[in-house]
Amino acid sequence: MQLAPLPDVSPKTLRAIAVRHGLSVSPGDNAFTRLPDSGICNGHWLLGDDHVLRVPRLAPNFARAIRREALVVPIARNAGVQTPAIVACDEALDLLPVPYAIYERVRGASLESLAPEPATTPRVWRAVGRDLARLHGGIPRTHPLDLLREETPRDIRPLAARRASEGYFGVAEARWLMGWLERLAPAALAPITLRFCHADVQSANVMVAHAQASEAPRYAALIDWGDAQWRDPAWDCAGMPLRAAPHVLDGHREVAALDGDETAEARVLWRHLHLALAMLERGPQPARSWAERPLGMLIDVLRFAREVTTERWKGWLW
Repeated sequence: MQLAPLPDVSPKTLRAIAVRHGLSVSPGDNAFTRLPDSGICNGHWLLGDDHVLRVPRLAPNFARAIRREALVVPIARNAGVQTPAIVACDEALDLLPVPYAIYERVRGASLESLAPEPATTPRVWRAVGRDLARLHGGIPRTHPLDLLREETPRDIRPLAARRASEGYFGVAEARWLMGWLERLAPAALAPITLRFCHADVQSANVMVAHAQASEAPRYAALIDWGDAQWRDPAWDCAGMPLRAAPHVLDGHREVAALDGDETAEARVLWRHLHLALAMLERGPQPARSWAERPLGMLIDVLRFAREVTTERWKGWLW
C-alpha cells in the first residue's frame, strides 16, 4: 500500500507553530519530539508537555480529514465523549503545505501499543462502548454535519466471489463462506437508521491511562476523528479485534440499545468480513496497526468463534 509522504517538519517550523498559537514550550531535548506512528494518515509531534501537533500526508484526502476533525471533535465532546480538545486548526499553508491541527495531549498510551488480549481489558472496551452510545444517540443530523459522508449497507457476496476467482481461496472455501454470508445477509442488508459514527474505532485510537504493572489500563480517550461519518452504528465495532466487540456492545447497551439491536451482532460480523475481504490484496503490512492487516482479522474471527459463549453471537456463526 503506497502512501503519500509527510511534509518536512523541521524544529524551526515546530517552534514557529508553537509561537503562532501561543503555546508555552520550555527549551529542552523533548520539547518537539516526533511521536511513534499509530496510524497511516498523519504524523505527530509534541509541542511541549501539553499539546500534540497532527500533520496530514501530502494528499487532498488527508487534508480533508483534518478539516473534518476540526468540525466534529467539538460536537463529540459536547455529546459527552472522552476525546481531547482541538486547540487550533490552521489552514494558512505558510508554515506547512497542508492544514494542521493542535490537540490537547492525552497522558497515556494507545491500547494497541500495550498489545493486550481483549479478554484482559473488558473495562476499557465497555467504556468505549458507553462513549459510542453517547455519540450515536446524542448527535442529530443537522447542518453542517449533514454534509459529511454516509455509508449504507453493501452486499459483499460479489466481493467474496471475486476473491475466490482471484485465487485467494478455493471453490470449497468459497462455497462455505457464501453459505455463511447468505445467512447473515437478511440482517446485514436490512435498512437501518444511520447514526453519527467515529468509523475508525481500532485499538490504536483508544487511549488508556498509564497504569502500574500490576494494574489494568484505564480508558482515557477515543482519538482520530478523520473518518467520522453517518453509517450503521454497529459498524463502529469494526476495526477492533472481534473479540473486543462483545464488551463494546455490552457497554453501549448500558447506555442505550443500538438501532436494530436484535441483529447488531450479525451486522458486526458482516462488517468484519467485509473489511478483511476488501483488504486481502494489500499483502503484508509491517509496522501498520492491527486494523490494516486483513489476515490478522480473519485469524481473529477464528479465535472469536472458538472462544465465544453467548447465544447472541453463536446464533450468527456459521
